[in-house]
Amino acid sequence: MSFEIIVKPIFDFEEIIIRHPQNGIQITISTKGGLLNSWIVNNEKTNHEFIDGNNFSNGWDSFENNGFKSGKMSPFSCRLQNGKYEHFGQEFTIDKFYLGAHALHGFIYDAVYSIESTTNNELEATVILKHEYLGTDKGYPFPYTIQLVWTISNENKVSVQTTIINNSTQAIPMMDGWHPYFKLEDTIEHSILQFNNIGKIEYDNELLPTGKIQSDTVFDNGKMLSGIHLDSCYILDPLHPYCFLESAKFKLIVHPEINYPYLQIYTPDNRKSVAIENLSGVPNCFNNKMGVHYVKPHDLFILKTSYQIIIR
Repeated sequence: MSFEIIVKPIFDFEEIIIRHPQNGIQITISTKGGLLNSWIVNNEKTNHEFIDGNNFSNGWDSFENNGFKSGKMSPFSCRLQNGKYEHFGQEFTIDKFYLGAHALHGFIYDAVYSIESTTNNELEATVILKHEYLGTDKGYPFPYTIQLVWTISNENKVSVQTTIINNSTQAIPMMDGWHPYFKLEDTIEHSILQFNNIGKIEYDNELLPTGKIQSDTVFDNGKMLSGIHLDSCYILDPLHPYCFLESAKFKLIVHPEINYPYLQIYTPDNRKSVAIENLSGVPNCFNNKMGVHYVKPHDLFILKTSYQIIIR
């Protein structure tokens, strides 16, 4: 039996439902934001929603105030100090979303993508989405194309490849990230987080990098999240670039495959989920240059990460 792909209109965008009736796997991708909003497994082993997503029953609504759940962060992630940076000797100031004094999570997180193609068979299904950014934010007047390739397999593995094409006549600064919130139980208190890193980015009290890198081995062998509050960025060990989140019933494997060397972990106050964010650079990298990538005119910047759920 093959995967099924259903496209359903919702307000001014669409939801793409990909499901496999036999094994009970189903994901929902929103064409607004291009994001993964739901991942359900409903079979003889379990009936569980693994994504702490958005309620789009009233449209886009309060996406920003609800924590940018699952959002695509481009052309920068996390905080850009005072929304300002210099490029080729010129200062630019971002127009779009600010949290306090600093611009946050880029400005295409609410872009509407077109569906370029869909394919499906008994092993996997793929949806290709595309958005043309036309340089409309005065703080980033550099047009680029962003293409997302979402794939789900019958091994309960979801991957997403991002391809950025510079349509400008000059090199442009770029940082890319994803902001999914995962939930394995009703609370994260008994979940175990494990990953290997070669340094933790030191933040100041405004969550901006200081330029210093700290040693941190807390999660090397796994650590229960009970009582632990995180909003932290780590440099993943390139020899073991995985992150695991485990509960008694489930194991999540996050595997950044191409150009995501940084990992941001955020635990929201409600303790119902944990954001595991793959980043191509550190926050404020347009200024501190830690991980900023300069895409040449008409060149490509390709990034890929994958997520897999194992049911015990």
